[in-house]
Amino acid sequence: MVPRGRPHARRIAVLKVSRRLFFYLLAAGGIGTVLFFATPLLQRERGGEIYCPEEPPLVYGREECPVCLMVVDYPPSSAAMRARIRGVERWYFFDDVGCLATWHKEVLRQGGEVLEICVRDRLDGKWIRGDKAVYLITTEFTAMGTGIIPAAPGNVERYKKGEVVGPWRVRSVGGVEEYSPPKPAGEVRAVVDYKCVFERFSYGPAWSTPPDWYRGC
Repeated sequence: MVPRGRPHARRIAVLKVSRRLFFYLLAAGGIGTVLFFATPLLQRERGGEIYCPEEPPLVYGREECPVCLMVVDYPPSSAAMRARIRGVERWYFFDDVGCLATWHKEVLRQGGEVLEICVRDRLDGKWIRGDKAVYLITTEFTAMGTGIIPAAPGNVERYKKGEVVGPWRVRSVGGVEEYSPPKPAGEVRAVVDYKCVFERFSYGPAWSTPPDWYRGC
């Protein structure tokens, strides 16, 4: 039998180490250094792991978006969903978060079940759980012109500063490649959550993005 209280004791030990590390970083470089090194840990502490457990099997240049029917070939605005519709479970891939939000509504309309959503962090290309990401409403280019950019909560300010970490390892029809993402460009108009995007976004006529669709989130 595992003695009661051991998990709690382990947690206390971790907190003691974290406290010691905090004061070490504070002495070494001030509060800015503490925040820089602590951000990934805080992202895991608050609300659980933010990253998808496995990379979606997306092959750029081969998969077709089920909404706009375009080939998914632009990594910065791509996304993936694993869903079950009429008993059939499979992955769906999207060239824009706007298409992802549209398909999310369609799956539910058909009585299906959304099992997993993964979006790429615009800063470093890592796959984030859709419900753990934040979404920047920007004027940056995306494949369908929505300007919706996912990011890890701790990377928003770095995005605003124009930072990008690369190259990203992506799979294409030619095999695994290193992709050099463009630097963020454009204005950040708002930062919203998962619920706002997936409940409120819908394309307008001719695949247009309605202005101010995110107001009130």
